[in-house]
Amino acid sequence: MDLSFRHDVWLARIPRSPTTLGRLELIVLRPRPGERAEPDEAHVSVERGLHGDRWELDADRELGAQISLMNVHVLRAIAESDPKRFAPAGDNFVVDLDLSETNLPVGSLLTIGEAVFEITPDPHRPCASFVERYGTLAAKRVARGNRTGRRTRGVLARVVAPGDVRVGANVHVKRPGSTCLA
Repeated sequence: MDLSFRHDVWLARIPRSPTTLGRLELIVLRPRPGERAEPDEAHVSVERGLHGDRWELDADRELGAQISLMNVHVLRAIAESDPKRFAPAGDNFVVDLDLSETNLPVGSLLTIGEAVFEITPDPHRPCASFVERYGTLAAKRVARGNRTGRRTRGVLARVVAPGDVRVGANVHVKRPGSTCLA
């Protein structure tokens, strides 16, 4: 049996998310390797990214990877709908928003609360920890989704305007060349 077909069927079963006005479902801080915190609100800055996240202390940090976002429906599918298994993915923001390359080309802006984020070209791929937490099959499925442009592992962004973000906030999309936020 063609395994790519099985991965495509899995992708087809994942509910679609809004394209212009999404929702912030979860904030995840990674204070130290393997640790997670799920605050209801947090502050982001251009210099430090998500305050309290270990990214701000990492000497090798990359600006394009300040914030990681993952789609809530994809995460539900790989975490077997168990909310306790969402935070281990390690993504700072779990959102109900279409993160595909078509919907969010590089340079797109997301406004969440007071803060603004820019989608970067940096790839977001499943790492060894992701495989350990969710299994090889889940890693293969999200990798396949990445190759097809769905960005099922998620997307990386940098902070362009500081501010506070809160779970439940709207996620507004502004694509490059657009004159207004959706």
